[in-house]
Amino acid sequence: MKVVSGTRQNIKIAIIDSGLDPEHEGLGTIRKRVDISHELGLSRSESNLRNPVGHGTACAGIIQKIAPIAALYDIRIFDESLAADGHSLIAAIRWSIEHRMDIVNLSLGTTDVTFRDELANICRQAHEAGVILVSAEHNDGRESYPAIFSDVIGVTGGKVRGRYGYYYRSGEKIECVARGDMQRVCWTEPRYIMVSGTSFAAPHITGIVALIRQAYPGASLEQVHEILQANALKGEPELLRDSDQPPTTAFCPSSEPTTSSPSDFHWIQKAALYPFNKEMHALVRSIDLLDFHITGIADPPGKGLVGKDAGEALGIQPIGVRIQPRLHAALDEVDTLILGYVDQLSRIGKKDLLRQSIQTALDRNCHIFSFLTVPKDTYGDLYAQAEEKGLHITFPTISLEEAQYSIQADSSHGPVDVPVLGIFGTSAQQGKFTLQLALRRHLIRLGYRVGQIGTEHHSALFGMDFSFPIGYATPLNLPVQWYVPYLDFKMREICHQAHPDIILVGAQSGTIPYDVHEHSTHSLSSISFLLGTKPDACILVVNSIDADAYIQDTLDGIRALTKAPTILLAMSDKEKHIRAAYGRTFIKPRPMTPEKIDGKLRHLVDRFDLPAISILSEEGQQRMMDTVIDYFSEERDTCLRQQA
Repeated sequence: MKVVSGTRQNIKIAIIDSGLDPEHEGLGTIRKRVDISHELGLSRSESNLRNPVGHGTACAGIIQKIAPIAALYDIRIFDESLAADGHSLIAAIRWSIEHRMDIVNLSLGTTDVTFRDELANICRQAHEAGVILVSAEHNDGRESYPAIFSDVIGVTGGKVRGRYGYYYRSGEKIECVARGDMQRVCWTEPRYIMVSGTSFAAPHITGIVALIRQAYPGASLEQVHEILQANALKGEPELLRDSDQPPTTAFCPSSEPTTSSPSDFHWIQKAALYPFNKEMHALVRSIDLLDFHITGIADPPGKGLVGKDAGEALGIQPIGVRIQPRLHAALDEVDTLILGYVDQLSRIGKKDLLRQSIQTALDRNCHIFSFLTVPKDTYGDLYAQAEEKGLHITFPTISLEEAQYSIQADSSHGPVDVPVLGIFGTSAQQGKFTLQLALRRHLIRLGYRVGQIGTEHHSALFGMDFSFPIGYATPLNLPVQWYVPYLDFKMREICHQAHPDIILVGAQSGTIPYDVHEHSTHSLSSISFLLGTKPDACILVVNSIDADAYIQDTLDGIRALTKAPTILLAMSDKEKHIRAAYGRTFIKPRPMTPEKIDGKLRHLVDRFDLPAISILSEEGQQRMMDTVIDYFSEERDTCLRQQA
């Protein structure tokens, strides 16, 4: 785009959004910060603004990159819960008119017709006052306001290259197509992230309109349209909604973010595992549930596993893959490294093993699925290498913005109308995930459609609908009070989209506090998970050393919180031995003899009048399936619907 130098400087751009980070190095000077909220009437404040979230900062950074001469005005409309309504948006546009802004960036919008007329009226007033409004279209192409109004420049996202590149579609309600695919943008924490969506296409056009008004001071909306059309790229644009886009991580009403689903990992065909810890054991034990092959495994020497077949090392059938002592040896002929928890190994070796492992995989042209968070502000160079090679670096997470969007979304999916079975426990390291995988396997073999939410980092690799990683090294940065409404939304979404016959949900750690006076035993995340998923019945996993009173308290707690009965008790074939030394407590599981297992199970049956099984026993798993199917098909009005 050719821009003629003009005499006018400091084009005033109002960014109506979630707030801007005034200390971000990617932004210029912010001339004014205004907070407009709708709380018992409209209020305006020009001081003591709350900390912004990243969305507005991202939009401002894009504008600044294209039009560095622009003077930015931060107009925040989200309230304390990061929500906004039509009244706040209208008030913010009115403020922009009153303060003689040149351009207003609106990377937001609504599909709610309630405010259509009022929004149309204020947009008309802005046009008459010479204020140019640029607004993002809804990501799915649905009619959204104010983007479709004739007084507004509507923008949708596409695959567009070049700092000044865009398409102009004369005669369309949404005229402009700008870059909306994955791009690196300014953020708050971390300082830069990769995102996609129409929200990030709009500021590209806002920046170009700023250059036009710089070159042609006072250009009207009609004149800006003519100049945009004259300088647009030729040909047909590829729109975001017409392509296979990765999920966006940014929130606004016109940009609906999503999280990883099983289909996101279609690029994993042949995987290597490193290190071979208990989470990796689950991948080997349940290799039949994976949509990819495990062709390489590595583990540090010293545990006595190197050279063994991974299956034999776990006491199961061989899988034909021997454990290597070095990571690079396991990466031969694989396309993906599944990287487990290397934080402890990093501390022991006093080196950044996360970085080293990812670099080794990238050097071998491998994608990376990491259990640990890989922050872009720390490992930006690795992401740049991956992008250059067309490789993925991913880890399970849920952004604050995605959760907020889901919580605010209308309950259009309806209630969960299929049975929900919960798997909970009295403590950590019991085999709850192993039990969930066994249930999944047996139900699928019987022909049932299984919906599932897992709380392990690698849940989605097994085909589960959704991963909510709340266990060790959780990447979640969500307030615990958000868990319940967010999980409620995801349950309804799974029911609506996947049409399962049954939904399985399984939590982490204990269900109720072991000691209310010791905060380390508190279980707020598990309780919130229980309330958010609302199971109709539960299986409780217990330890052989659990006191009867504590098991009973857990049964009573589950019943009190959800009104759900526990229909079966499950126990590992290993007994936890707890010892203390040097001020620390250590838990070491030891295998129990078959006689001891039988004795413990008989005690559970006699004491609690419930079926009790050993998790790894084939006979126990069959009894578990019989109990689950009998409960939902005979004792309740609801029943599992088997596929024809």
